[in-house]
Amino acid sequence: MAVPGAGKLYGVRVPQLRMMAKQLTKKYGDQKQDLDRFAQASWTQESREHRLIAIFVLAGMKELTPERRWELGVEFLPDVEDWETCDQMCHALLGQALAEDPDYMEKLETWIDDDNFWARRAALVSTVILRRAKYSEAVAKGLDQRTLGMCAILLEDGEKYIRKAVDWTVREVVKRHYALAFTWMVNQAESGLGAVGRSTLKLSAKKLDETDQQRFLAALE
Repeated sequence: MAVPGAGKLYGVRVPQLRMMAKQLTKKYGDQKQDLDRFAQASWTQESREHRLIAIFVLAGMKELTPERRWELGVEFLPDVEDWETCDQMCHALLGQALAEDPDYMEKLETWIDDDNFWARRAALVSTVILRRAKYSEAVAKGLDQRTLGMCAILLEDGEKYIRKAVDWTVREVVKRHYALAFTWMVNQAESGLGAVGRSTLKLSAKKLDETDQQRFLAALE
């Protein structure tokens, strides 16, 4: 299936690309620098498949430092043209860096007003990988509060890919810190949201318990 916005493509499915990347990292796992250079070279070939291979190879390099993951993610981001590449890059690079070092949240927060809407989406999608993080409860909750702060700013964004990212991000916070997310959603509902924000949060509310869904919808009226 073609991905909207994707450039040159060959039609290779993601599971096959993951398998190819896994074979590369397994065979050349002791040649970290060569794998890093291979991934960068693959990315420059510009096709969907070359870029996903680059991302999957880097994802498989478990010893890659958060600093290097972040550096590569920032390097690749201006070339992103579709949601698939954006999200996979966030999972493997930017989000994984955040999951290992909470200080990267401050950098993500600077992207929410970026003219490039893929940067805005990356700011949100990178937080999804906080589910992998092993932070203390205080740090984890603080990061989710800041995540919801970004969502609040982007709730009325005109780009559909941002609205979808807001919905996804809020759902993930619901899973991690239910009470925090529910209180935030009710507060947003009572703040006089426009049609776009209301529609987005109605989707997110599907992750709430039935009683809380009704309370949220009542607040939205």
